[in-house]
Amino acid sequence: MYKTLSGDLVLRSLSEGCRSDVERLPGFYGEMLGGVESESAELAAWTKDLISGNHPTVTADDVWVVVDPSKDDQIVSATLLIPQIWRYEEIELPVGRVELVATHPDYRRRGLVRALMQTAHERSAALGHQMQSITGIPHYYRQFGYAMAVDLAIQSTLALHQIPPPPNDYTPAFTLRPVTEVDIPKVVEWDAYMARSALLSAKINAEIVRYNMYGRHPGSSVEVDLLIIVNQAGDGVGFVVLRKRPQMGVLICYAYVVGEESSYLETFYDVMRALRDHASHFDQPPTVIGFDSGIHPTLKTLIARTFSGNNSPRTYTWYLRVPDMAAFMRQIAPVLERRLEGSGANRYTGELTISFYQQTGLRLKFERGKLLEAENLIGLYEQSADAGFPQHTFLNLVFGHRSYEQLVTVLPDVYCNPKAHALLEALFPLKRSWLLGLA
Repeated sequence: MYKTLSGDLVLRSLSEGCRSDVERLPGFYGEMLGGVESESAELAAWTKDLISGNHPTVTADDVWVVVDPSKDDQIVSATLLIPQIWRYEEIELPVGRVELVATHPDYRRRGLVRALMQTAHERSAALGHQMQSITGIPHYYRQFGYAMAVDLAIQSTLALHQIPPPPNDYTPAFTLRPVTEVDIPKVVEWDAYMARSALLSAKINAEIVRYNMYGRHPGSSVEVDLLIIVNQAGDGVGFVVLRKRPQMGVLICYAYVVGEESSYLETFYDVMRALRDHASHFDQPPTVIGFDSGIHPTLKTLIARTFSGNNSPRTYTWYLRVPDMAAFMRQIAPVLERRLEGSGANRYTGELTISFYQQTGLRLKFERGKLLEAENLIGLYEQSADAGFPQHTFLNLVFGHRSYEQLVTVLPDVYCNPKAHALLEALFPLKRSWLLGLA
């Protein structure tokens, strides 16, 4: 990938083989995106993870820089793509996660990010990805076709001092220990079990687990501790994923997963005490545990009702982009057809037309509850459609993040007729997602 941009700047991938790009990129990201010295070092270490050649999915073809030849090929803008597999319920979806978008202040407002995003989207399409995702600053990525459509980041918090010590003669039924190589197949199994209750989830395999255990550069911002929940017989029943280092006094718990061998209710008290003990070993012990969005609903109840923890009604979100909505509908058709079964639209025969405004939209054709056709429409006027969703807000519905009623409350240009209301309610119910995207 090599392009000449305006101002004689050059966009190229790391696969062009320029050694200076590989050497300078970690420092560039650390300087551009790191707020304080510790963050800069963590971001630089994560960049080394991604460009080392040891990452499970990222190659030199997936990392792009814009350089200024007049200044000794100084990197002035950059981004990268992290290929991965997500699930829409049981349907596997290839996804391109765009990350680490940065531009030097002296080169902003020149269209460099737009050129990089276009390059990333082209690469993602060439890899067969059904959708793209990104975590980033508010509103900005909407201009590239993204919607903020799935919860992200800390949603529940618990002050460590609220976790009381056990009685002196108490023997915990469950403890935590570091993961070992032998645990990897069970971690993959428990992850798949947790995913069954989620709408969107990120699929892992043994290679990804092993990479998170052994492959990260020390100090990377995405470095984690993976701990196994063990019963008194020494058998694992689930796992916990923690940020390697506390952040601003918070120990972040990315995942707390229990498989079929136990339950959240059974393990909760002992795991919370074990997390409190784990937190006490840091040089500057955190005061709060922050639980990532997507945790099991039972955990939210227990956090709030047992230790007076806090469940925030508002969190941040993933940006999601689906460039071909009709193809995406065909991909997830088994899920849509199952949702229609036994619903108020059981065995529906007919069409559903959805306007995205600007004379674009989607047509779905069903016969006896089976999706026969899905077609992207050009020249569709909203007045003739069954429903309308502006600015990619249809994705909030598709990914179970918001209902039609919630969307229309704040967006008067969201609408649907009675038939569409009944169908959309059945096809796209509210549902929690659990996304630990590969980083």
